[in-house]
Amino acid sequence: MSLKDKAEAKGQQILGAAQEKVGDATGNDRIAEQGRENHAEGRLKEVVADVTETVADAAEKVKDAAEDLADKAGRLFKK
Repeated sequence: MSLKDKAEAKGQQILGAAQEKVGDATGNDRIAEQGRENHAEGRLKEVVADVTETVADAAEKVKDAAEDLADKAGRLFKK
């Protein structure tokens, strides 16, 4: 997920929190519920971005380790 996507997810969380507070303050359950939904959706998007980033980093490390191992094996067989 890009930095833009992460920023949008954070913005959605902030908007949701604001909607929830307005809804609670005015007694408007519909707006409060929309706010909770927006906040939760934004948080979910942020978590997905974090997990995606972590998995991509781990995959890169595995790829690098496999390439290093292949290089070492190649050098052993050349001797």
